[in-house]
Amino acid sequence: MKKIDAILLKIFLYELPILVFYAISIAFFGLETAAKENVYAKVWYDFGGLLIFGSWMAVSICISIRLIMSSSFRCNVLSKITFLKEQDEREVVLTGQAAKTTMLTTLAILIFLFCLSCFQFSVYRIPPEQAVDGKNRVLTLGFDFKLLDDSQQKGSSEDNEKADIISYSALPISSSTVIIGIIGWQIISYNYLMRRAMK
Repeated sequence: MKKIDAILLKIFLYELPILVFYAISIAFFGLETAAKENVYAKVWYDFGGLLIFGSWMAVSICISIRLIMSSSFRCNVLSKITFLKEQDEREVVLTGQAAKTTMLTTLAILIFLFCLSCFQFSVYRIPPEQAVDGKNRVLTLGFDFKLLDDSQQKGSSEDNEKADIISYSALPISSSTVIIGIIGWQIISYNYLMRRAMK
């Protein structure tokens, strides 16, 4: 299994620069448009999409599953990504302390992000005919929690009539951005705490 893991990692790393070049060729050289007119551009466009990008995605999923299932593979790979080094017993203790602090701060951040993603508030102005006692400004508070992401939100006619002054309904960033941010935070926080502890 170690040989298969090593092969998967090599494919993942060696295909990465080719994938970057392929993405640049699509974005900056108009490959998608050129593929409609030029046979060679069409071959490169189809070849890259199916073989390069498709195989890299498949390998990425396999590596992700292996990271979850195999403790030795997870230890070897993620230790290199996070610059984790345990040369003696002192560093083992410091690693445990840094990992604990990083885990707790990450949990605190996730709780904060959960609140931001669920809480809603809005201050808006309603038409004069709907005003109560001459007051046409309304404050609404809400809590929205969904197990599945519903991207198709239909606005009601009432929503079209009101003019928002201040409105907050969810995090303005995507879930992918949140996940990559948490990954970056884990690595940066752990290494900062380790360096501070070593001093």
